[in-house]
Amino acid sequence: MPGPGTEVIGEEELAGVREVLRSGYLARYGPEAGFPAKVLRFEREVARLAGVEHALAVNSGTSALYLALTGLGIGPGDQVIVPGFTFVASISAIIHAGAHPVLAEVDGSFNLDPADVEARITPRTRAVLVVHMLGNAARLDELRRVAERHGVALIEDAAQAFGGTYKGRWLGGHGDAGVFSFNIYKTITCGDGGMLVTDDEALYRRCFALHDQGHSPYRTGVEVGRRPVLGLNFRMVELQGAVLLAQLAKLDRIKSQLRVNRDIVRESLANLPGLAFRDRPDPGGDLATHLVVVFPTAEVARRIVEELGAITLAASGWHVYSNMEHLLEGRTASGRGCPFGCSCERESAAGYHRGMLPRTDALLSRSMSIGIGVVDPNLAPLGLGMSAGPDRARQLADRIRSIIARHL
Repeated sequence: MPGPGTEVIGEEELAGVREVLRSGYLARYGPEAGFPAKVLRFEREVARLAGVEHALAVNSGTSALYLALTGLGIGPGDQVIVPGFTFVASISAIIHAGAHPVLAEVDGSFNLDPADVEARITPRTRAVLVVHMLGNAARLDELRRVAERHGVALIEDAAQAFGGTYKGRWLGGHGDAGVFSFNIYKTITCGDGGMLVTDDEALYRRCFALHDQGHSPYRTGVEVGRRPVLGLNFRMVELQGAVLLAQLAKLDRIKSQLRVNRDIVRESLANLPGLAFRDRPDPGGDLATHLVVVFPTAEVARRIVEELGAITLAASGWHVYSNMEHLLEGRTASGRGCPFGCSCERESAAGYHRGMLPRTDALLSRSMSIGIGVVDPNLAPLGLGMSAGPDRARQLADRIRSIIARHL
């Protein structure tokens, strides 16, 4: 199973789906009487847990990223700083908004380096898109201060960190907008789905309109003359909402199980000389879907992952800028327009090449993620399923330890 949520699907999800099917209303809207309103209920519960005013469920995390950017008015001629180690959607959403992704280095947390972010800010910078990679919080205090100092928005891509926290508050709830994903590799899942969260009422209204053909929340009555902006269709449907409501009730159980197994593996490896772990800005808030280890050199890392049947993080095709050939070659559907070549670019067009982030490249080349609940061939092919108990965790830890010890 790829992610924690897929392994806990059971009667609760089936009961929720049956309720929706019996109601006869499969879309997110329905009458007051007899309508389960699963999507709306899911939005309100996540908003409560995340400590935000508004939550908007959509059809994918990618859509939520696009809505956050466009809802903030980001478009052609604007720059958005984003890490070079992230899922491709963080970058492609910026490009589809017409803006220019400015790639920045990551630090020992494997998230944005605040100092490098500050160095890359220009008069055209409109936002910093911070990604909480592999369930681990970025250095939010420092990044928020940088954003505030320069008057730019802070957007949190918490797609891989649903339920993780920083200083007691959910990741996604610290910036101007936060984004979650519910695909099969995420903490909870409905197959595909996403969410935007924010405390900004005006931003929420714009994003709602963008996600639902220009309508106001919650599309009640005739709105001719009162629709905020032209929109598209990124709506979540009731069947997805039903599954996610059931999954959300299992979140604490999921996190507890992941953290038990992570600690077993981590403690087994902790005293190996020459082996390090990634930095955790808030150890207690780490989601524990991944345990990232760092080896002394890229060559040592190469030999170890080869014997383990794993990969270094540098080999993650979906998540490393240097492996995104469509980004490096500027491939868009139309082949023209911002950010790769358009009249609004006041500076040179966006350009990307392998080796442009040397510190990120070096760190990823000597690092490996051990999946704890997430087994993903593009990130962590070696790991434990959510259902693995302590004995299985100890067995895996012993095997990893014995192989690593031979090479250090």
